[in-house]
Amino acid sequence: MARIILIDGTNYLYRAFYALENMPNGAIYGITNMLKSLLKDYQPVYAAIVFDAKGSNFRHSLFPEYKANRSKTPDDLSAQIPDVHEMVQALGFPLLMEAGVEADDVIGTLALQAQAAGMEVLIFTGDKDFAQLVNSKITIVDTMKKTNFDVSAVIAKFGIAPELIVDYLSLVGDKVDNIPGVYKVGPKTAVKWLNAYGSLEGVIENAAKIKGKVGEYLREALPQLPLNRQLVTIKPDVVLSKSIEDLTLNPVDVEKLRQLYTALNFKKWLNQLPSVDVGWVERKRNPPIQQNGGFRCR
Repeated sequence: MARIILIDGTNYLYRAFYALENMPNGAIYGITNMLKSLLKDYQPVYAAIVFDAKGSNFRHSLFPEYKANRSKTPDDLSAQIPDVHEMVQALGFPLLMEAGVEADDVIGTLALQAQAAGMEVLIFTGDKDFAQLVNSKITIVDTMKKTNFDVSAVIAKFGIAPELIVDYLSLVGDKVDNIPGVYKVGPKTAVKWLNAYGSLEGVIENAAKIKGKVGEYLREALPQLPLNRQLVTIKPDVVLSKSIEDLTLNPVDVEKLRQLYTALNFKKWLNQLPSVDVGWVERKRNPPIQQNGGFRCR
């Protein structure tokens, strides 16, 4: 079975930056190190790394307070982003950014397209929202925590199946994205309600039966819950600039890596590069064959 690797570049970018905040060009180093390890460990044929595009997206139109609590991107991180994008592409990874949506939506769309094409999908991220996509063909991989989330792992972690993750997030909210949940309702209560009533719709329909203060808080939040559901649902039908067929890993651009490693003072990696751009030689010897429809291959 063919496999595609989809990387949440925005998630890894911030995690790398804060993990290596005291290191010059730490975000670039962290992303590069992760991608080099991924190439070694998985040897992907189909892959893409997705970053958030600049500007607002459709969720801000639905809810102007969306992510309003987030501070501005640190200047030191912003300064590293152009080099991150160059490094990603020099390593051969197709890079995607789509205006008006988030990286999550692009990855979700690609994941479902790949699944429909019969591919196994690995999504590399530390974002819990992606648990809603997990099924028999889609798995979440968090390389920083060395964990894999398949269906059984999602159930073990959250107490509910992946298809109820959106309902769960609608009830508990998301402080990171400034989405208000039901006041005083945490994971345990949300899971209890979902297991009792089967879905968010079931919880809403039975809100009058839930006693005590928490029942009052639920009834007060009822007008907000449908909007919460829209905000936390990964959009699965984004119109993309690239299709699955375009997401074959490219040959490593050795000379571009040499330039970047030199400029960024990554001496260890610079010394590991071959003296000749063997990737360029290989590309010249075996140019890619273009096919109409289906995947490109040699």
